[in-house]
Amino acid sequence: MTEWKMCAYCGKWYSLALLKPLHEQGKDYVNWYCERCKPAVKSNLLKLPYSSLFKGEIKGQDK
Repeated sequence: MTEWKMCAYCGKWYSLALLKPLHEQGKDYVNWYCERCKPAVKSNLLKLPYSSLFKGEIKGQDK
């Protein structure tokens, strides 16, 4: 059985295998983003003064 999650940016449903996780350090909630939205989210988060608090594929990773 495939687990489905919604992309937090575009609001479309995808298989969990196609999504990338992102969460704030010290928080339990995880946001999931699709490959199409990941560049926009990454760009927006790197502009924040507290971008170092986010864990996931943000800091210079391009997988």
